Amino acid sequence: MDGAVRSVWAENFDTESQVLRQVAPHAQHRQDYANNVALNVQYPGCVVVHSNGRHHRDLTTDEKYEVIRANVALLKPLQVGIAILTVDGQRFAWEFNLRGFDVESDDEARDPKSIAYLTDCGVDFNRLPRDGIDGCKLRCLLQDSGLLKARPSWATFTGAYHVAYFVTIMSGKKLPDSVDAFMEMVRELVGPLYDVKRLAREHDGSCVGALSNVVKKLAIVPPGEEISKSKPAGTGSMLALLAFQTLKQKLGTNTEKYSHKLCGLQSI
Repeated sequence: MDGAVRSVWAENFDTESQVLRQVAPHAQHRQDYANNVALNVQYPGCVVVHSNGRHHRDLTTDEKYEVIRANVALLKPLQVGIAILTVDGQRFAWEFNLRGFDVESDDEARDPKSIAYLTDCGVDFNRLPRDGIDGCKLRCLLQDSGLLKARPSWATFTGAYHVAYFVTIMSGKKLPDSVDAFMEMVRELVGPLYDVKRLAREHDGSCVGALSNVVKKLAIVPPGEEISKSKPAGTGSMLALLAFQTLKQKLGTNTEKYSHKLCGLQSI
């Protein structure tokens, strides 16, 4: 997997911002969807379930959005992974570590199992409050870099929560009341958006499970090769980018009919 993940904290934010600003213009000229961006957001789990007690997959789209909106309002994003494929075929990935969540505070909503998992993946919870990046700085960087205005194709994996958190970061506001208003915000923000999990299932009904399973099934990562769990947001965005490239080639023009169908919201 080429393209090392660049870990970004407050101390190197300005330096990495310059790199992203240099890369973004190369992702602004669409040639048969040759340039793509993938998104991954890490957050401290989910704490709200629907009042009717049914499993998330059994809820209606409106009910799913109700749960997503409630969780995003209560929990804070920890990391944002952005992976970019430029028009000349280069890949870059950043993992932006965000300030705001304090694992030592009893007032912070979190799922302990998610915290344990992310700690095992190397998320430095003790460093986040001290050296993390303010979300507004990331918002300004992405807006000013030209990446959003370029309207490349965006990808994510099981993307409902990733996209919901990204919308709140980029808007600085709470999510809107309705799923229709939410999806309109998404379209205005990023343009074409695809969920790799949905595309993978369309390509091959056995291509299911976690992102690590999907990339192995697609032979992006050899079956015997271990996928590093470190830098979860950055690695997740890069793997989603690689899978998206492969699936677009396999599905061709059929890819387009799955635009804005997010697993966890409009799709299972």
